[in-house]
Amino acid sequence: MDKLDVVGKRKPMLDALEKATGRAQFTDDLILPGMLFGKILRSPLAHAKVLHVDLSEAAKVNGVKGAICGRHIPKKKYGIVPMAKDEYALAIDKVRYIGDEVAAVVATSIDAAEEAISKIRVNYEELPAVFDPFEAMKPGAPIIHDDVPNNVSATIQKEFGNVEKAFRESDFLFEDTFETQAVNHCPLEPQAALAMVDHSGKVTLWSSTQIPFFLRRNLATTLDIPESKVRVIKPKVGGGFGQKIDLYAKDFCAAYFAMKTKKPVKFLYDTGC
Repeated sequence: MDKLDVVGKRKPMLDALEKATGRAQFTDDLILPGMLFGKILRSPLAHAKVLHVDLSEAAKVNGVKGAICGRHIPKKKYGIVPMAKDEYALAIDKVRYIGDEVAAVVATSIDAAEEAISKIRVNYEELPAVFDPFEAMKPGAPIIHDDVPNNVSATIQKEFGNVEKAFRESDFLFEDTFETQAVNHCPLEPQAALAMVDHSGKVTLWSSTQIPFFLRRNLATTLDIPESKVRVIKPKVGGGFGQKIDLYAKDFCAAYFAMKTKKPVKFLYDTGC
């Protein structure tokens, strides 16, 4: 057997020094000249039609450079799983969970962006919601996506060997249902995105993403531009655990507003976003 140079060997952590000394650059550490700051308005309802979004008062706030909702963006769905692309960058027809992204603003300061968000008015028509996957699949359950019968986006069935024979020959068959508490990923670094557009119209996005090529594909889809016009840069990522795989509204909105304003735009998810 050939001697292995890497497997089973301790190797130096090349970025350990800059992380330990605080010199490592994460997405929110990045600053570009003339940068604008964005905030997102989220739904307080689990399931509702979006009847109207009034951005007029938000647009009047001093320092605000843009305000959008679902009616302004390309009607392009995306998703990590090709067979279940069911999400818009901002809610267009209805919201489907508490926290669903409804509108966004950019301004010259975070304070101005937060004030503008507080002035957006949304008219909802609340709909019945489902909170249990088994209840959601029952006949008559509220439909979350109109084109997804029984709320089942996709079905994958895998069988290995002779299952019936294995059951017959088993000494004991045990079946039960187990439940655990709700769990959410909690990386130390919050979600963040910073976008700029160069003179040729190419979008560069710095994002706290785990998979830049998934993000590049979905960003091009939702912006309705070729992938060749999108570059994604992944700085240091302060934990992700799967949470930072997909495209989020902060990525889309940063790029969208950068294209519209011709200025760098940063979005950061914090408790006020």
